[in-house]
Amino acid sequence: MVKKFVLGLVCGSIVFTGAVFMNGTPNAAQDIDNPVSIDSNYVAGTAGENEKSSGSEFQLQKLPITQTNNGVEFTVHSIRRTGLTTDFEITIKNGTTNETVAVDPSRLVVQSNDSSKVGASPTNPDFTGATILPGKERHGWISGQALTEKELDSLIVELSLDGSEQRAFSFAIDCKNLKFRTL
Repeated sequence: MVKKFVLGLVCGSIVFTGAVFMNGTPNAAQDIDNPVSIDSNYVAGTAGENEKSSGSEFQLQKLPITQTNNGVEFTVHSIRRTGLTTDFEITIKNGTTNETVAVDPSRLVVQSNDSSKVGASPTNPDFTGATILPGKERHGWISGQALTEKELDSLIVELSLDGSEQRAFSFAIDCKNLKFRTL
């Protein structure tokens, strides 16, 4: 009788633990069917869908990278690393006809190798208080804080611009075999 009671208790705890584990994991049923790539980036969808990507996940690109958002073109040309900052050579071209675009370097966010995030450097002389008139462009360097990692495989750079509407830009940069500029 005691053996049946103990055996029932053990089996019940195993079933209960499994049920809690499956219900306690967010999106457990979905995660079982979705692959995770080797570099720990989560990729949504089934294996067959990954080959025909919808573009919702970041695609790493080589420099220079250009994006356009409602008439404003943003290009990242190169990256420079120093002991205190990580700098990005950029060009912003305002292709609108009647809208002035303002740059706020304090909203710069840089993420390296899917781990550490840093914000803007306190000094950004090329773009602090900068406005770009319709049909004009501005070229210069925008600085983020220094990244701690020695070897960079990838960077995600995010910045938003103000005008009659806010425009957000996000660049996923492939840093493998990239020669960083130095001073």
